[in-house]
Amino acid sequence: MTRSLRLLTFMVVAAAAALPAGAALARPTRVALCRIAGDTSGLDQAVAGALEEGELEVVAGKQVARAMDRLGLASPLGDRELTKLADELEVDAVVKGAFDRRGHRLRFTIFAGGKQGKPFSMLVGNAGSDKFRQLVRSTVEGKLAQAVTKRRSHESDEVADDEPPARHKAKHADKTAEAAADDEPPAKHKARPADKTEAAADDEPPAKHKARPADKAEAAADDEPPAKHKARPADKAEAAADDEPPAKHKARPADKAEAAAAAAEPAARPAAKGDDAPAPAGPRVATRDDDAPAASVHARVELDRAGPGPARTANLAALRVDLGGSMAGRSLKFDTRSFNGAPRPYSNKPVPGVRVAGEIYPGALIAPDRWFAGFGVAADYDRTMALTLRASNETTVPLAITDQHYEFGARYRLAFGHSATSPTLTAGVGYAARRFAVNRSGLQSTSSIDLPDVDYRMFDPGLAFRMPLGGHVAVTVAGEALLVTAIGAMQHADQYGATHVLGGSASAGVEVLVNQRLLIRLAAEATQLSLSFVGHGMLVNSRDGDPSTVDVRGATDRYYGGVATAVVTY
Repeated sequence: MTRSLRLLTFMVVAAAAALPAGAALARPTRVALCRIAGDTSGLDQAVAGALEEGELEVVAGKQVARAMDRLGLASPLGDRELTKLADELEVDAVVKGAFDRRGHRLRFTIFAGGKQGKPFSMLVGNAGSDKFRQLVRSTVEGKLAQAVTKRRSHESDEVADDEPPARHKAKHADKTAEAAADDEPPAKHKARPADKTEAAADDEPPAKHKARPADKAEAAADDEPPAKHKARPADKAEAAADDEPPAKHKARPADKAEAAAAAAEPAARPAAKGDDAPAPAGPRVATRDDDAPAASVHARVELDRAGPGPARTANLAALRVDLGGSMAGRSLKFDTRSFNGAPRPYSNKPVPGVRVAGEIYPGALIAPDRWFAGFGVAADYDRTMALTLRASNETTVPLAITDQHYEFGARYRLAFGHSATSPTLTAGVGYAARRFAVNRSGLQSTSSIDLPDVDYRMFDPGLAFRMPLGGHVAVTVAGEALLVTAIGAMQHADQYGATHVLGGSASAGVEVLVNQRLLIRLAAEATQLSLSFVGHGMLVNSRDGDPSTVDVRGATDRYYGGVATAVVTY
């Protein structure tokens, strides 16, 4: 075979070997994202969303969970389990994540090519911000590109190693062509096929070719010394028959088998600190723990001004402050018999007021996913503005009215999940007061107004339920029992005397999420107190001048209105 024909054969074989590797590198990277260990605030969704905005094909959430269930896998995942998961999902790499709540650090580990890479981490502030998504996307994509490129290059090397080198392939092709041309049995071709082919091509007698060593001709064509080719003809024949690479290449598959066996034994490989894999029982290889990553892989996020901390959604906020306006009206009706001088009912239309409220859950600042994070305290205050009335006998004098209520107490919030759409049920008990009093200082006679002042003091156990509807709207309902212990001057002996009171309050509203820290709350509220007079007060028995009869048996005191507040959460 001529030198030019051999060179052409070599180029064709090399090009064919390069095609699979080039095609593999051109296809998009497919990656599986495992659930982030220690996450209770939706980091899984934030990271998956950030990666999906890039060039990656991401498999996450339920699809990964179902694959693990099919394979019977459970955390922690070692190399063997990760290999099964990657094969099941047909992905190039598997990304594991772990969130350290104390250090506010999110650590990733990439599994590709049968082994896990060195962990890298970043600090977490506002997981819903564009900066966080951009940081996750750029950092993880960069690490994935390195890991997957190494894996695909390794696969290309394996494809190349499974075949003889191009030079040996060319010679093997020469032998096959010469065997077909000479129509000789395989034994003959194994002996010296090159001599026979050259003899037929050059029209020289066989003896002349035998006198000229074929090894020297081959050495001249291949630029190799004759001794090297004399030592290899038998090996070439065996390689052609068994389709195996020369001895030089056989050493590499053995190394690969040892590497595969080492990768299949997680205990033999040192585990990175904080990794999901169990700590090795055997000796460790000294490696740098990436809890303090190098500057090249240490990514940081600009934190919220409130300070570092895990991202908390509105339903799991550690701190909540409401500030805004209110509307409040009142209706007081007496249960009385009909007679001249019976007490008249009172009512006023809703008037504007101001509302301030707050809640704080100290445990949620430290560990929002722990049971003690539900304990907290709450308080609220509401007061109407510019409410007045006029006495029937002194109509020219406007009388200012104080209408206010406040409440403070303990709370326990139970969350049914850890995401932004998890409903919550809050149980609480506190101490409350509601006061409605007329300033009579401008009257000539205080008896010109037949309206008693009240100052209720009570305990108020209750429940509140919050149900998010999607990511931006939530509905709330709440109810309280009012256990009244005092009603103010109304229970004095010169008025209505001893009184039994049974009461309750309820509210229903909607919250609209403006951004991660700000909400708008709209709610309707109603309170009712049912009063039953014992019968010892002067205004109960002596209003008609006859103390032997009961003139007024009780009263119903109702308050109604609503609030519109801006809510800041942390």
